[in-house]
Amino acid sequence: MKQTLLLCMLMFSAFLSSQIKFENGYYINNAGEKTEVLIRDLDWIANPVSFQYKLSEADEVKTATIKDVQEFKAYNGDKYVRANVQIDRASQRLSDLTYKAEPDYKRETVFLKELVAGKARLFKYSDGGINRYFYQMNDGEITVLIYKPYLVSNDQVAYNMDFQKQLKESFTCKTDTQSSFANLRHEEKALVNLFLAQNRCLDPDFVEAEKTKTKQFNVNIRPRVNFSSFTAQNAGYNVDTDFGSQTTFGLGLELEYILPFGKSRWAIVAEPNYRYYKSSLTQFRNDSYIFTPIDSTVDYKTIELPFGIRYYLHLSPKSKLFVNALYVFDIPVGADASITSGTSLLLSTDFEGGVEPAAGFGLGYSFNNKFGAEFRVFTDRSFFPENRGYTSNFKNTSFILSYNLF
Repeated sequence: MKQTLLLCMLMFSAFLSSQIKFENGYYINNAGEKTEVLIRDLDWIANPVSFQYKLSEADEVKTATIKDVQEFKAYNGDKYVRANVQIDRASQRLSDLTYKAEPDYKRETVFLKELVAGKARLFKYSDGGINRYFYQMNDGEITVLIYKPYLVSNDQVAYNMDFQKQLKESFTCKTDTQSSFANLRHEEKALVNLFLAQNRCLDPDFVEAEKTKTKQFNVNIRPRVNFSSFTAQNAGYNVDTDFGSQTTFGLGLELEYILPFGKSRWAIVAEPNYRYYKSSLTQFRNDSYIFTPIDSTVDYKTIELPFGIRYYLHLSPKSKLFVNALYVFDIPVGADASITSGTSLLLSTDFEGGVEPAAGFGLGYSFNNKFGAEFRVFTDRSFFPENRGYTSNFKNTSFILSYNLF
């Protein structure tokens, strides 16, 4: 088991460090020259200050920095534009707010992510938990959209919403959405919709740039075969019980959320499933040449609740490998165990106190986002609290099939 877990952990580490493929794109240097390249698109959470590229598949990897590049884009990804702008890096968490209503701006040169192109352009800057929005009208100056929460008393928060006034004054083409500037929220979806409407009004031929939409939530039904074994020991009673190996069947329902970054490689998964282990045996204990029968039974039924992260390694548009790292805990349902020696009850439990949680590691394959299979191993866990005088060891591995419901 230890060797298997080690192998899974090594493979997991290898997957995490596996190289994201280079995609067709371009960059524009300080002289305004456009160069077609292959860009390593990391689908950045925080706006980058540099990126890696190659001139061809056989070429060596190079790094371009914000000092040398005005603009870059992977054609299937986001466009980043260099700009020297005012940024307020103050945290907007409630515990960090001050009584100052005006943002504390400092000028920085950064790469801004373009959210909307056209005559009215919208940009976003993200870094370390902060999100700031910027806009540009008709190739003019890129300007920050002014917004700041601040305190007016110890338990009351007000908001500097000057960005509403900025956009109302800047948007010259009247649309239905402009009547609601006073209710405009400082969030990406609301701002994107407003800028798209303004561009359609300014230019009847405006076409919104197509973006690949990725399904973010999956529900999968997952039947499985469990391979389990269980042992229990009590030195004081001279009990060493091996309940043996069992092959059982279970059924689970997996909920998967694909995280909106990292090129759809990361996901959060939760998978409640039913599992059971049942065994009984009789052994004989040698008490000074008197052989006493030891009757042992265990009937363990549980709703197992794994929760963790998944990382995908895309092999082709329809084929991918994945690895899981999970935290697993059980909710026993109708479970009990007992060990008796003659007429003496040595152990009886209904597992009300639960069992130790475990870690799980899985390696799997998915085809066409519809069918899948996974081999999963778990760390050993104890069923009996040690203060009962017993130590125990439950081992489990599973082979799981998967079918996507929606």
